[in-house]
Amino acid sequence: MKRRDFLKIVGPLSLALSGSLQARAGQETDQAPSARGALGEARKKAAHRTRRIIMNNDGNDFSSVTPDEPRTPDTFLSKRTAPLVGSHVDSIFYCTGVFNLYTHRSEETELRAIDETAAKYVYELIRYGTDSLEIMTDFCHQKGLEVFWSMRMNDTHDSGNPALFCKWKQDHPEYLVGKRGDRFPYGAGRWSSVDYGVPAVRDKVFRILADVCTRYDVDGVELDFFRHPVLFRPQMTGEPVTQDHCDRMTELLCRIRTMTDTVASNRGRPMLIAIRIPDSVGYCKALGIDLIRWLEEDLVDIVTGGGYFHMEPWENLVALGRKYDVPVYACLVRRRIEDGGEPEAGSSLQRWRGEALNAWNAGVNGIYTFNRFNPHDPIFRELGDPELLKTLDRIDGTVYVAENCWSKPETWLKDGRRFVRP
Repeated sequence: MKRRDFLKIVGPLSLALSGSLQARAGQETDQAPSARGALGEARKKAAHRTRRIIMNNDGNDFSSVTPDEPRTPDTFLSKRTAPLVGSHVDSIFYCTGVFNLYTHRSEETELRAIDETAAKYVYELIRYGTDSLEIMTDFCHQKGLEVFWSMRMNDTHDSGNPALFCKWKQDHPEYLVGKRGDRFPYGAGRWSSVDYGVPAVRDKVFRILADVCTRYDVDGVELDFFRHPVLFRPQMTGEPVTQDHCDRMTELLCRIRTMTDTVASNRGRPMLIAIRIPDSVGYCKALGIDLIRWLEEDLVDIVTGGGYFHMEPWENLVALGRKYDVPVYACLVRRRIEDGGEPEAGSSLQRWRGEALNAWNAGVNGIYTFNRFNPHDPIFRELGDPELLKTLDRIDGTVYVAENCWSKPETWLKDGRRFVRP
């Protein structure tokens, strides 16, 4: 579906959603029970589609463009996406930037087009009357691939890179957990994290998501809580995150679910919600993520566990997903699997094969790759087939916490290591 046609369907919703939609908890919608049932069934069917590999793309597609290459949509697609056609990648979760600073066009957020990054070519795409997210969405649908917009719920690269510090944060320092120069024992010192205890922050996040969902024909949105895992100010100093904090996040998820269901009803097909989280219910709860309640209240459709660290055998998260009829994916990250190093550095293919097969044997629905962007990498043509993996040279096993990696459970959360139970 072309964007202009999609806008005709969902355009009337626009950002009025932010003021008109109410939290779902304990409330009825104005839809008939049969309509709600049909919508729910369509969502479940869409949630359980085959995803051998979900490839997360951080949006820096132009990072390898040479000076003599044109900054065109075709060049953009050639760098990370077009060569994936025919691979095991069935879904692309596409991130367009850091908090409120994106390469997709919007009146709600700011345009990420700084000279120091590949995002400076965003204007070249706009000259063609398009943007990164529109190009990605159209291409994926043309090729039969699923595409989600991935929102990093607290991407804090701006803690160390002032060029990524958006004007919204500059104008509202009171919305952050700290200020530049602050030193915190936990939360990896990420002073620029937004504080979800502030109502204006939760409203802002809702508006960002509603803006994308009502203007782009994505199949769903991913709420990435692992990049980076900070939600509330007390976490930074080692104080407890309370049930009240968890309830505030749940209220936000309720609003998002109502919004996505409304969009789905208007456009006639599902809008899914995926989350990426630490693969420990206890660790999640200590951050402010009430995972069990979210599953009980049908607030999420897809769960991906793991990231910098892995905490429990994959069987545990798989069992939880089966209990609530939600597909579960195992996130593989080089920093964990190979104990640090640059994300795109040369890798041990045998270790990736072993990690993936271990997850498949535990019953996951598929593999999720993070910070691997070379579309010609063999992992995209091997990791999605457990029967193939059994025939290949591999190193079996699972790394839970890479000891030489800077990011460990206790880096983010006081006594976070206690939740690691291999």
